[in-house]
Amino acid sequence: MLVNEHVRFGEGGTGDPATGDRPLLYREGEDFYAVFSCEIGKPEALAVGDEDVGIDLGITHFAALSTGEYIDNPRHYRKVEKKLKKLQTALSHKKRGSHRRNKAVQALAKAHRKIRHQRADYLHKGSRKLVNRFQVLVFEDLQTDNLLKRPKPKQDEGTGHYLPNGAAAKAGLNKSIQDAGWATFVEYCTYKAAWAGRTLVLVNPKNTSQICSLCGRVIRKTLKDRWHSCQCGEEADRDTNSAKLILDLGKEHLLGGTRPTRATA
Repeated sequence: MLVNEHVRFGEGGTGDPATGDRPLLYREGEDFYAVFSCEIGKPEALAVGDEDVGIDLGITHFAALSTGEYIDNPRHYRKVEKKLKKLQTALSHKKRGSHRRNKAVQALAKAHRKIRHQRADYLHKGSRKLVNRFQVLVFEDLQTDNLLKRPKPKQDEGTGHYLPNGAAAKAGLNKSIQDAGWATFVEYCTYKAAWAGRTLVLVNPKNTSQICSLCGRVIRKTLKDRWHSCQCGEEADRDTNSAKLILDLGKEHLLGGTRPTRATA
């Protein structure tokens, strides 16, 4: 198995930031990194577990598990958003080509780099805990690019004036989705599961927030409705109910169901 390793070995010096495929030596801010490849043996599979889990990724909580547990949303970007704005403002006031502007550029880049590293560390640790504990992990097959699309402009046919289309609220939601890093988290879980001998299933996300996990009845909810209450007696947090349904869909697939899904083992 061929693995790429990135090793930080110094600070200072000059060079261009890495873009695209990273070279053997590249720079991020004031740090230089060496990239090398090495052969390693295939990791040993973990002992077969006796727990399966459905995972509903969200904003209020980073993830709700079908067990009733939650993974907190650290909101790495949101916590330092004001600081980033100040750094961006300070940068905009510096004269182009000046030493002070270069320092401001480095400060802003360093802040963004810290957020990126914090997010990756959190996602790596969270994915490792799930893979170590559960034999089958089931996620929604979310198309993040579609979720991040901006709403189309609305225009009054009579006056030609543009109407409110929720663009500001959608921009805030998009920022929170990008901050959470859902796609990266699923990617980390996928390769860790493959190495550990676990099974990861991606199920169709259609109506997973609207269907009762106990009886299958459709219970319509808006984004503001955070509690699931069904005539069958099922009472649960909206995201927990979704996670239970996601798990059921994953098991249905593994038993030969027909709902569109993908699975890796």
